[in-house]
Amino acid sequence: MVNGSSIPPEAILNPYTPLAFLPPEFSDKYQTESYVYVATFAAYTWDWLMAIPEEYAIVRNTGITAPNIAYFLSRSVVGTFGTCLGTFLTVTPIDNCEMLKYVECGFAEIGVPATSFLFFFRLKAVYRHSRITITIFGIFWLAIAGLSIFIMLGITVGRIPYTQYCFENQARTYNAVPILLTAINDTFFFLAISYHMVRSATVESTWRARTKSFFTGDGLLYLSKALLQSGQVYYFITIGAAISASVLIFSRNIPGAFPNVLASPYFALGSAMACRVFRVVILGIMEDTQVDTLDIANFYCSATSDPRHRYDRNDKRGHSPKFEIFVAV
Repeated sequence: MVNGSSIPPEAILNPYTPLAFLPPEFSDKYQTESYVYVATFAAYTWDWLMAIPEEYAIVRNTGITAPNIAYFLSRSVVGTFGTCLGTFLTVTPIDNCEMLKYVECGFAEIGVPATSFLFFFRLKAVYRHSRITITIFGIFWLAIAGLSIFIMLGITVGRIPYTQYCFENQARTYNAVPILLTAINDTFFFLAISYHMVRSATVESTWRARTKSFFTGDGLLYLSKALLQSGQVYYFITIGAAISASVLIFSRNIPGAFPNVLASPYFALGSAMACRVFRVVILGIMEDTQVDTLDIANFYCSATSDPRHRYDRNDKRGHSPKFEIFVAV
């Protein structure tokens, strides 16, 4: 607008662009939300394509096991829920916005618990002799599986007037419940596994030595160190994303669905990181005769019926038991 004069109609070359039918305070945020969905979809797709050779190696060497099923559920369902459908919902014309949103949220009901289940298997391997610990964390996982319904209940969609493009309505505060619960669950998982790993480290029994072992992995053999450090990478990356997503959702002064813009990237990031941590532990050639490590190795292979994937710490043939997996760096 020049000198307060109105824009002449002939200057508007594309009056039917979807953003023209939204208020100015909504249109910019709608455009930003679309960019975030597209970027998330591209990043997740690239991560998955890069991981295909490693995933093939996992299936080829261990077969169809419960951890592998949880892995591919997290991969495929979160990839569909958090990235593909979210992108289609915001950038392509849709005949039935509500139906697509219900499908997207239905995938969330499967994908979010599947991602958490990967870490439940991880903890169950470390604490396989403690039924109380496994039961407590199993209840946490059931809570995540049940309360993920808030993703579906808390988000509604509308249609941009005179178009077939969809947009999400104002996010409700209880949309943050699955995010916060997953972050709390991850925190307890991280602390429990880290405590077990540091406690088993062959270092001096002092707070200083234990703290140093926590940050550096000193005193831990290869697999134990991989479990500790891969968990640290996952936790410190995803906890920042969880806090950011929750703060936006609770920011009621932001109009439209923009407060919910980081929810999908958070779940996609959590899935990608959890799957990477899973591959780091499974894929590698490791020789580690630590008792806890052998328990972990045997647990991950216990679901396969192939005896070549089982390990016997009483092997008398003069060689160390070997966890034969390929390392993913």
